[in-house]
Amino acid sequence: MTAPRPSRLLPLLCCAPLLASAAPLTLEQALQQAGDGNQAVNAELQARYAARDQRESESGWEMFGNANVGRYRELVTDDVRDDYYGRSFAVGVRYPLLGSLRRRVDAVRDSERDIRLGETEQGYQRAQQRLAIRSTYADWWRATEEQKLCEGVQQAARDADQQVQTRLNGNWILPSDAQLMRSEWTAVSRRCAMQNGLLEDIRASLQSLGVQVDAHDTPVATALASEPQPLQAWQTQLEDNPRVAGRSAELANAELGRKQPWYSSIESYVNVAQTLEQRSGASDDGSGLSAGITFSAPFDLLDYGSARGREGEARYQAAVQALERERGNVLRELGKVLEQQRRELNEYQWRSERREALDTIIAERRQRGSLDAGEASLRLLQAQVDHYNAGFAQISAWHGAWLQDSALRLFGDDSAGFERLLGNRVVHWQGENTVMPAQVATQTQWNQGVYIWDSTALLAPDQRPGQLSALQQAGISQLHVGLTSLQVADMRNTRQALAELLQAAHAQNMQVTLLLGDPDWMKARQRQGLISLIGQLRDLPFDALHLDLEVEQLGWPVPDQRLRDWLDTLREAKAAAPWPINLSSHPRWFAEEAARNPCVPCELQRIGVGEISLMIYTRSPQSSANRALAIARQWPALKLRLAQSVEVDQPADLSWADASHEQLQQQVLNWQNVLHPAGLGGIDWQSWTDYPRSR
Repeated sequence: MTAPRPSRLLPLLCCAPLLASAAPLTLEQALQQAGDGNQAVNAELQARYAARDQRESESGWEMFGNANVGRYRELVTDDVRDDYYGRSFAVGVRYPLLGSLRRRVDAVRDSERDIRLGETEQGYQRAQQRLAIRSTYADWWRATEEQKLCEGVQQAARDADQQVQTRLNGNWILPSDAQLMRSEWTAVSRRCAMQNGLLEDIRASLQSLGVQVDAHDTPVATALASEPQPLQAWQTQLEDNPRVAGRSAELANAELGRKQPWYSSIESYVNVAQTLEQRSGASDDGSGLSAGITFSAPFDLLDYGSARGREGEARYQAAVQALERERGNVLRELGKVLEQQRRELNEYQWRSERREALDTIIAERRQRGSLDAGEASLRLLQAQVDHYNAGFAQISAWHGAWLQDSALRLFGDDSAGFERLLGNRVVHWQGENTVMPAQVATQTQWNQGVYIWDSTALLAPDQRPGQLSALQQAGISQLHVGLTSLQVADMRNTRQALAELLQAAHAQNMQVTLLLGDPDWMKARQRQGLISLIGQLRDLPFDALHLDLEVEQLGWPVPDQRLRDWLDTLREAKAAAPWPINLSSHPRWFAEEAARNPCVPCELQRIGVGEISLMIYTRSPQSSANRALAIARQWPALKLRLAQSVEVDQPADLSWADASHEQLQQQVLNWQNVLHPAGLGGIDWQSWTDYPRSR
């Protein structure tokens, strides 16, 4: 399933210059910077571990000793007494029995419960801290977006004031209308004037949470869950909530202490001791070795045992009620969050539509020639000020939805299966002049792409026309262009050749994506090599960045952490790249492995990945189509393509290497009839080196 790579780029990229300006700081990066950030809770947990060790030590053998001194009149016979001064010493070991042992075991159990509660508290505090970071990050994003919206507002306000004054002087408008218009613009100007102060305060708040934010760092909007599962589906998940888990731990402990055995009221020890005795007038010391057992109990043993039983039963019933009450509280809180999130998303959709409508109104009114009249000019000025207010409202609505999405993650962010409860669909921030996802989906056309790992001929000026002509004759309109290590080393000439290729390909209505695919970039310490290369090419007008990063290339099986590293690499690449980001992937991560934690397709939606080429390499067209259709039905929000191999070094059942160009084109038509109605955007061939040329 893995295509051969002509060379590895990383050794050369280690010496490449870093990005001149800081990349945007993503939310995931902010969360990683902050770490746990709960030193007090961690220290308390360590103290509980130490207390547990002490209780375990106390539950076994003990050392004891005693010393006595005094004057004794010891009875020897009925009428003979031994009158002397004496000293006695004893050293020994003892072991608790019956109720004494039971109490020590209960103390160990209680200490283990305290540890479980401490671990629960640690998880809860971590979730609270992540909520604080997410909320403050959302505040930072809101202030930054509002600052962008405010660019040019001062000049617009001055122009508006001048127009109002001119029309007021000419008696074209009423003084009250002028006053109202000026107050509208003043309110917008004041709101914009406070943005710098807000940004400074929010950056300080983030830094207090352990996130290092510089003045030139910028936030990135995160995709939000648009259709989380209904409340009923969350009930099982809530058992892993730290608050519910803490109550469950208390109930388990209370259940163990619910029934006390009959001997629990009896204190008892078995002991072995060595004694030494000294007497006045005696020339030698006495000694001895003894073993014994002791018992003690309350005088009213039956009543005492009955009271202990009632206490255990009452504590158990209290723990049961506390658990049920906590479950109900958490479920109601979750229900409120889900309800508010739906309301906020609905508000955001309405605000977005209203902002778009207002911008259309402004454009239409500017085109009309009768706007020099008084009331008409006021309508235009009102529409312009409404543009700013609508922008503030849209930003505020997205911010509110983001806060609710963050609150939703408080109910099990790190639990397995949590991503599935968020649903398969996400919504992205749609700023000014941004095409909505539904519009993009309807504009998608079927096309063929090809991986060009060795682009030497394509970048050579004398061979480029022939290469582009051959690609067009093959019916290929999307070129995934890779770079060799030699091309990266000679970046100055490579950039010039890429610029010429992009100009020539775009002139022929062909799309060109930058194809990068070194698996070592998924390692955190070597990720900067990818970011650096993107930085060197970011001013070229590529249509997309295509990352062929396959986690399987670093070994199988793939642990969860490597999936997180893969996703982190995609996030950082998306933040650094000025182009859309596309991806090649094995289909397993969208089918049988989709239930993993993290859920790869769920996270790709949140990252905002563009097209995903599913490498379903098989010679059976029916098998590849069925698998692609199943994934498309399961993840309808993803933009999918089908990748196929024509490589000669692949097994015959995985490659179309023996097919002619005509056979491939007929098969592409068959795939199009089946896959395009399901939303798939085309076929990508691996690779151009082995692709059969048309005759």
